[in-house]
Amino acid sequence: MIALAATLRIAASIPFTVGWFDEIWQYLEPAWHLVAGPWVQTWDYRAGLRSWLIPELLAVPMGLGHALSPDTTLHLLLARLALAALSLVIVGAAVSLGLRLSRLHGIVAGFVAATWFELVYFAPRALSEPIGLALLMGAIWLLCARARPGPRQFAIAGLLMGLCFVARIQYAPALLTLAIFTARRDCRGAWLPMIAGGGAALAIDAAANLAMGALPFRWMIEAARINLIEGRANAYGTMPLTGYLSLIAWYWYLATAPILLLAWIGAKRYPVLLWVALAHLGFHSLIAHKEYRFVLASTALLVILAAIGSAELLRRLPHRRLALATVGTLVLWGTVSAALAAGHFRSNWSLEADLAAALERAGRPAATCGLALYRPRDTVAGAYALYRRDTPIYVLGTPEEAARHAGAFDVVVAPRARIAELPKPYRLEACAAPGLTGAPGCVLRRTGSCAPDPALPTLNDRLRDTNN
Repeated sequence: MIALAATLRIAASIPFTVGWFDEIWQYLEPAWHLVAGPWVQTWDYRAGLRSWLIPELLAVPMGLGHALSPDTTLHLLLARLALAALSLVIVGAAVSLGLRLSRLHGIVAGFVAATWFELVYFAPRALSEPIGLALLMGAIWLLCARARPGPRQFAIAGLLMGLCFVARIQYAPALLTLAIFTARRDCRGAWLPMIAGGGAALAIDAAANLAMGALPFRWMIEAARINLIEGRANAYGTMPLTGYLSLIAWYWYLATAPILLLAWIGAKRYPVLLWVALAHLGFHSLIAHKEYRFVLASTALLVILAAIGSAELLRRLPHRRLALATVGTLVLWGTVSAALAAGHFRSNWSLEADLAAALERAGRPAATCGLALYRPRDTVAGAYALYRRDTPIYVLGTPEEAARHAGAFDVVVAPRARIAELPKPYRLEACAAPGLTGAPGCVLRRTGSCAPDPALPTLNDRLRDTNN
């Protein structure tokens, strides 16, 4: 399948980076909690804002990796490979949508879905947006890639749509649009099976949360109340109504107009995909807090439609020129994707890689007895999923504090510029290649054991005190 989706999205985009901290603290960290115990618990889990379903599913590959190699980050690699494998649904859906039209459409759509830079980047990420996109595309595959889907297809699609909703409730307008366009007025053959499938998905989520002692569906209510009514998400930044149009134009740059034009041509074959993309984009545009990944479903559908549109143009060529033109089109798509990946999107490929590498190195020795994060840039800068040791994690802000409590930890992660401020017993072990954000990337270590220090609050203590 298009070289197994570009070799499982470039082996799950190694090395490990933290493109968005939500990936760690909303999904990988609670999954690590299910596997090994200690975790950094952020405000959204304390508030009951998250479903446990995704962490429980991620705990399976993470648990396998930890069992096979407890002193490495194999658990993270297996989790990312599992997510990259899930993203193959997007490629399969694109190929099937294309093949319904012609082999040429299938080749072009599949190639673009497998190699487009955004889809490659997000494929292995433990984020609700790409997980939801894979489930949405699975439903589109069932409902749009065949002339007349039957009750069975609607039931399975309903299950996938329900799981998509559970993964990210903000997909609701897109899911409703897909349901309306595909089920139409067929109550018995479409709506009832689809609703039954959606109900099964909600039952799965309810069971997953009950297993963790959480009240079923409470997280949905809290998510709506805290983010939409209280507006907590606005604290992380807001953008105007046209914010996503600006972001798309920024990342797609000179390719924006050609992609949109080709998508319009492709939409003549699959208008439902365009309406789903616009519904998703329009709904998120109404929300003040905007992040580019939030509209991944819209950009992915537009790119797939653009691939179909480019195949439509190829079909107009004389047969003797078609093979060469097809190769040229695929090369052009690949070149544009690579150029955009290295353009304004470039920083995302290595974002926070220095912090991730430092935390991983800090936890390598099995005898590590305590970790201190010295002057981290962010309030939450530690992760047990990367550190891997069942010891306290502390946050220190001054040289005096570091000296006073030095007996409580034997390893420190600090910014390169702050190394000289640490007590002399701590020797520099290594510094990760400096990143773009100034995250703490250096590891310092001292010999000897650790003694508990009740006067020094842990990272989780500080997060509770500051409601982070």
